[in-house]
Amino acid sequence: MNSPTSTGEFHNSAWRLKMNRAYYLRVELEALISEYQGNFPTEVIDRDWNGTTLQVELNVRRSPDLAWGTIVGDIIHNYHSALDSLYFALISNFALVKGKTLNKTEKTNISFPIFDDPLLFKEKTREIERYGSQKFQDDLSSYQPFESLNEFVEVEDREIVLAGNLLHILRNLSNTDKHRSLHVIYFFLDSHAIGLPAGVTLESASRPLYFPGQTKYSLSFDFRGATLEEKPSFIPHFKLGVISGTGTPHSSDILHLLRALEGKVGHIIHQLEYHFQPGFGLDLVPETGLQPR
Repeated sequence: MNSPTSTGEFHNSAWRLKMNRAYYLRVELEALISEYQGNFPTEVIDRDWNGTTLQVELNVRRSPDLAWGTIVGDIIHNYHSALDSLYFALISNFALVKGKTLNKTEKTNISFPIFDDPLLFKEKTREIERYGSQKFQDDLSSYQPFESLNEFVEVEDREIVLAGNLLHILRNLSNTDKHRSLHVIYFFLDSHAIGLPAGVTLESASRPLYFPGQTKYSLSFDFRGATLEEKPSFIPHFKLGVISGTGTPHSSDILHLLRALEGKVGHIIHQLEYHFQPGFGLDLVPETGLQPR
C-alpha cells in the first residue's frame, strides 16, 4: 500500500471503518438501555423496620435483554479488529519499504500485540524486528498492559493492576466472546445512599450476590440510636455491568467501559498512523530509499 502523507487520508481505511461501526453500535446500545431504564425503573420495597434493622428488597421489573450481549460482542470485536487491521497494514508497509513481502505464516499470525509480560511481547512480535522500526516498537510497548506495572506495585497487587488496564480488558472480553461464551449484561447495585436521622449511626450492611438474569435483591442494614419513628432512608444506585461467560463480572458501567475502550483504541490508532509517513521512525538512505531505523 502507499504511504499517505497525512493521517487525514485514512478515513476510508479498514481500521477507521471498523471504529465507525463500533461507534454506531455503541450509540444503538445506549438508546436501547435508556429506553429500558425509562420503561422499567427499579422498585424499592421496605420489607421490615424494627427500630434497629432495616431490610430492603429491590425489584428490577425486567432483566436486561440477553441480545444486548451480542451487541457488546460486536462492539468489542470491531475495536480489536481495528487494531489488528492497522497493525497488519503497518507491518506490510514496513516490509514493502524494505523490498520484502510477508510470508504466508506471517500473514496468518500477525495481530496487534497485547501482553501482560514484556518478555512475551518481545517473543511474539518478531515481525517488528524484521520489518519495523525501533520507534514503532517503543510506541507499541508503551501501550502494553505490563506498562501499568512498576517498582511501586507489589507482587500480590499485579493482577489487580493489570485487571484495570483497558487493553487487558479488551483482550479478555474479545477472547471470551470469540470462544463462544456470550457477554451478559446485568444490573448490579453499584452504590447506595443512607439518610441517617440525627444521632443514628450505621453499624453494618449486607452485600447481595449477583448473577445473570437476577431481578430481586435483598439487603439488610443494622443501625444504632434509631427508633421506630426515625427510620433511615435508603436510595439505591444501579449500573449495568457485563459478565463474560463464567468469568468474574466487570463491576463497572458497561457504557462507561465501552466509551473508555473506544477512546483508548482511537488514541492508539491516531498515534500509530503516523508511522506510515516517511521520516516518522524511518531514515532516508539515498542508496536504498526509506529504511526503518
